[in-house]
Formats: sequence, C-alpha cells, structure tokens
Amino acid sequence: MSTETFLPPDNDQRRLITEELDTSMLVEAAAGTGKTTSMVARMVALLAEGKCAVHQLAAVTFTRKAASQLRARFQAALEKGVKEESGKKRQRLVKALRRVEQVFMGTIHSFCGRLLRERPVEAGVPLDFSEMTEEEDKGLREEAWEEHLSSLYATGEPILHVLADMGIVVADLHETFMRLADYPDVDDWPAELLPKPDLKECRRELREYLEHISFLQEYFPEETGTDKLMPAYLAINRHARHANLRNPADMIALLERFDTSAKPVLKWWPDKDMARSECERWKSFRQDFVEPTLAAWREYCYEPCLRCIKPALARYAELRKQSGKLNFSDLLMKAAALLRDNEPAIRKYFRDRFTHLLVDEFQDTDPIQAEVMMLLTADDTSEQDWTRCKPAPGRLFVVGDPKQSIYRFRRADIVTYNSVRDIIEESGGKVLSLSANFRTVGPIIEWVNGIFSTFFPKERNRYSPSYVPLQVGKKESEAGVLAGLYRLEIPEDCQNSVQAVEYEAEVIARNIRYALDNSLTIGSHDGEPRPLKPGDVMILTKDKKSLTVYGEALQRYDIE
Repeated sequence: MSTETFLPPDNDQRRLITEELDTSMLVEAAAGTGKTTSMVARMVALLAEGKCAVHQLAAVTFTRKAASQLRARFQAALEKGVKEESGKKRQRLVKALRRVEQVFMGTIHSFCGRLLRERPVEAGVPLDFSEMTEEEDKGLREEAWEEHLSSLYATGEPILHVLADMGIVVADLHETFMRLADYPDVDDWPAELLPKPDLKECRRELREYLEHISFLQEYFPEETGTDKLMPAYLAINRHARHANLRNPADMIALLERFDTSAKPVLKWWPDKDMARSECERWKSFRQDFVEPTLAAWREYCYEPCLRCIKPALARYAELRKQSGKLNFSDLLMKAAALLRDNEPAIRKYFRDRFTHLLVDEFQDTDPIQAEVMMLLTADDTSEQDWTRCKPAPGRLFVVGDPKQSIYRFRRADIVTYNSVRDIIEESGGKVLSLSANFRTVGPIIEWVNGIFSTFFPKERNRYSPSYVPLQVGKKESEAGVLAGLYRLEIPEDCQNSVQAVEYEAEVIARNIRYALDNSLTIGSHDGEPRPLKPGDVMILTKDKKSLTVYGEALQRYDIE
C-alpha cells in the first residue's frame, strides 16, 4: 500500500531555495516555518551543485548558540546528503564533509573579526589585535567618563553653569553617555541651540493648581488606602513648600511630579463627585500644560547636554585606540571601512574568499551590519555606497521575519530591513515567503491569524510589514483532541486575586485529570495522536507567588 507524501502548502517557495542557486534571495519566514532548515538546505545544495567550496561559505547568525546549532544541523544534512546523492554531487558532498570545519558559521561580529585578521594592514588595525570583552569595554567607558568629569571641574568649564541653571547635575548624564557610546558609527548627533521656553502661562496655572490642592487636602481622610491621586496631591504640596517657582529648574522639577497617571479610587474619597472632578482636572492640566512644557524644556536642554557629553565620547574613542583592542562596534566599523575605503582589489579578494553569504535573523540587522553585507556581495567592487550596491546573482541569501523587527533601540529597524529587501528585489533577486508552520496545529494557527491580521496592514509600508497568514505545515491527523485555544473565565464572585488564582488552579487541575483519565489525545511528531501524559503539560503563571496554589491543586487530583 502506498502513502502519499505530505507537502507543505508553500512547497513551491521552498523548492526555489534549493533550485535557484544563481539568484540572490530574501526569505521572509515567521517563527516555526523552518527557516533554518531552508538555510541549511541551500548550503548543501550550493556544495552539491559545485557552486562553491565549503571554505567559501559564510553563514552569519545572531548568537553564538544559534551558530553552534546551525553547525550541528549543517553537518547532519551533509551526512544525509552523502547517503542519498550519487555521482558528482555525492563526491562534492564527501569532500565538503571532510573539510566541514572550514565553513564559517558565527555572529556578524566574529565574521567581521575574520575579515580584519585576513587583511589587518589594509584595515588599519594592529596585527595582533584582540576582541574586547564587554567588561573591558565598560571599564574603558567608565574611565573616559571619570576623566571627563575631573577635567570639567578642574577647569571650571562654562557648561557646568549652563547645566546648573537648568537644574541638571553633570554626573546625572552618565547613563546618557553610556548609551551614546553604543553608537560610535554615528558621526554626529544633530542638536539645535534653542531659546529658553516661555514659562509664564504654565507658572500661573501651576500656582492656581497648588492653591487648589492646599485647600482641598483639608478634606482628605487620614487613610487613603489604594487611592493614587490623594497621595500625589500631598507629595506635590510638600514639594511646593520648598520650591521657588521663579526658578525654572525648581518649577520643572515640580511639574515632573504631575507627569504620571494618578487615578482615584472612589471609595476612599469623602465625595465621589469630587474624586471624578479632580481626576479630570489632573488629566487636563497634564495634557494642556505639563506635557507641552516638559517637552519644550527637554528640547531646550538637549543641546547643552550633548555638548557636555561629546568630549567624553572622544576620550572613550582614544582609550579604545590606545588599548589595541576592538569592541563589537569597532569590529563592524573597521570591517565596513576595509571593504568600502580600500582599492577594489580588496573587495575582489574577499568576494573570491567568501563567494556565498547567508544571513539568519536578518530583521535584527542594523545599518552598519547591512553595509558590510552588501559591500561584500556587490557585483560592482568599486561602489562605495552600500545602498547602491547590487548583490551578484546567487551570492546573498538572507532569512528574516519583519514582524520581529523590534530592536529599534539599537538601530535594527524595519527601515533597514526594507532597504535591503528593495535592493535585492530591484537587482533581479527574489523575495520568498514561507508560511507553513510546523510547530503547532490548525486550531492554534487559525487563532493566531485572526489576532495578528488585525494588527498589521494589508500592504507593507515604510514602518510595518504586511501580515502573511500562517498555514498548517502538519497533517491535520497529528492535531489530537486537545488541540486549540480555550479561554478560562473567572466568575464574578471571585472578589480578589487570591480567590481568582484558587479558582483557576482548581479548574486547570480538574481538566488535566479528566484528560488523563479519558486518554484524550495530543499531536505527535511520529504522525499519529497519542494520549496525554502529565509531562506534556506546562503551566505558566504571572509570578512565583501563586505556584504553591497550583501545586496543591495538582496534588489533590493526584497528578504527577
């Protein structure tokens, strides 16, 4: 009896990955769609078809752990290929397997380190440079900052008086300096010197509000319970007694106490209408005066603060250079400069050295990483602007999920992703989409699609990808009886969180016991559903304090 092979619904897209080896590609793949499997399959296909030798392959991953896992999967796929292929394909794979250690698999930082070590003279780095640890890098930053502070106070720099008038202590800029130090590739931080904001109207409204608070607090009860607004009023009134509202710094410090939500709890107030009225007054004052005034003041303070920090950043750069070591940012910047600023012969050397570059988790790529990637694979070795580079046919293969482009705080955002996506597509490459999910079953996928389709636009734009609905990658027979999403509603008679947790734990334990006793089935990787076992169940809670309640409920129902 023959059985029909189950193919995922996006099999045509997957087939192109291993068949169109002379086409550069960007593969958009959500979690669970087998993107790493596809990447490994393309690497093996490149070797089997003789498109490159194993030492010319470079696979860039996001973490060292991911690189280790990729290496293990790549070797297993090579071994499988040796068993299944024949003729020249098998000969090539056997040769690759014997030299599998020559393939590069690692993070973008370790890859850039490899480039620099191969041509250190042209890169302008010490021949024996080493990579700086995070602790060493942090130590240099601290040293640069302390030297900068000492210099400021020793020379009595005018910027100290400027910041003091703003109510800013220089030492408080330490965290900002540390954050700016993460981005040495940014040549300049634009900052406009602005005039001091006019605070007269806000000062007048603030005084009226403070008089109102002083009058109102006479009616507050001694116990304010869980109320947030009355304690906020009391704290503001205490602060105001020691503040000089003619001093802008004092006034701003007082306004910052309003820059938060402070909802009243009606039962603690002497009058519910009073509580509602005060809540509205708080909201209106924040919206009409506090927020715009604080925004204008912070914009005014930005340029002097940046002016104060810049010499510390310069000193940090000097200390790094003197150390003879490179931190993570240096590795990227030096590698990009090596490829961009030298003679085309250098680019040609590396293009022959690494003929095929594969990049995983591409949505986490920032502009400097994208520059290294595009310069290395460009068909024109004289083009220095990475945004105008076109990858040579088949040399670049990137995999990513634009929906997971969430690292904007370190400059890895959807704009960079879309720029590279457009370059690949416009240069004759292809953008593929993997939508078949192998991690879960139909009912869950249906729920996920229903939720996420409401959060993403139908057509991608500059700041958001479109949503590609997931499809079932497994046979539906694998789902089992228990597949799906079930919502547990807490009854209204549960008056507090303790009662809610007790109810929840009881219902969950009872349902697990029922499923075990009646041999209800779950999906299996072997193909056929099987009865649920206690080890198949995971209970996730908001915090640790409720774990005992769940444990006791499981014990009552004799669940292992």
